[in-house]
Amino acid sequence: MIKKHWKLLFATASIAFGVFFAGCSNKITQEQLMQLRELRKQERSLSELIDKKKADKSKLERELNARKAELKDCEERTQFVKDKLAKWPDVWPDWKYVEPKQEPEPAPAEAPKTKTRKK
Repeated sequence: MIKKHWKLLFATASIAFGVFFAGCSNKITQEQLMQLRELRKQERSLSELIDKKKADKSKLERELNARKAELKDCEERTQFVKDKLAKWPDVWPDWKYVEPKQEPEPAPAEAPKTKTRKK
């Protein structure tokens, strides 16, 4: 008999609990719906702005890396020149300067003779 009462009590409590929470559910108002739409619109625009800024950032990072590569190349060339200047005049020890032979200048060619017409 006690089991029957517990089952009945449990069933009654379950029905009362369901009815109580079903009747107390909040409905969204028109104003809240408008706010929700506005917030979603703002969220979309901010997401687009974030994507645009990320693209700009990656573009600037590529440009920065290119400039760093140019700087590194320039520094290597500068160091090469400084090293050679420090060893001047014997910059390339295996190379010896040879005075070029001076050939005599050829005689100027005679100007071609032009014929004049008689009038």
